[in-house]
Amino acid sequence: MKKVLAGVFMPSIRGLVRGLRFCAAAVALHGMLLGFFLATKSLSPNGFGSVSDLIGKVGFFVLALPALVLTSPFTPILWRFGLMDAPGWFAWPTALGIALAYTIWVVVLLLLAQGVQRWRLKK
Repeated sequence: MKKVLAGVFMPSIRGLVRGLRFCAAAVALHGMLLGFFLATKSLSPNGFGSVSDLIGKVGFFVLALPALVLTSPFTPILWRFGLMDAPGWFAWPTALGIALAYTIWVVVLLLLAQGVQRWRLKK
C-alpha cells in the first residue's frame, strides 16, 4: 500500500525490501561484468584494432567509472591493507580490493533489506 505523508511519496516496505535486493543484485552483476571485461581485456590487449579501442572506451565509462565510485568509500581501508595498485592521486584498487568493496556493498544492501523486513514483521 502506497502512502503519501505531507506530500511526500512513501514507498511500501515490501517495495523497499525488493528495491534493496535489486540494488544488491545489480552491484553483484556489475562486479561480475567488470571482472569479465578485465579478464578479456588482459587476454587480448591489442584485440581487434579500432573495435577493441571503442569497446575499451565504452567499457571504461560503463564499468570502470562506476567501479571507481563504488570503491571510493573504501579507499582508506584499501590503502591500509595494500590493496591499491599505484601510488599517487589516481590510484586504482587491485582486483582483490574491488572484489572486497563489491562484496561489502552486496552484504550491506542485503542486511539492510533483511533488517527492514524483520522490522516490518515485528511492527
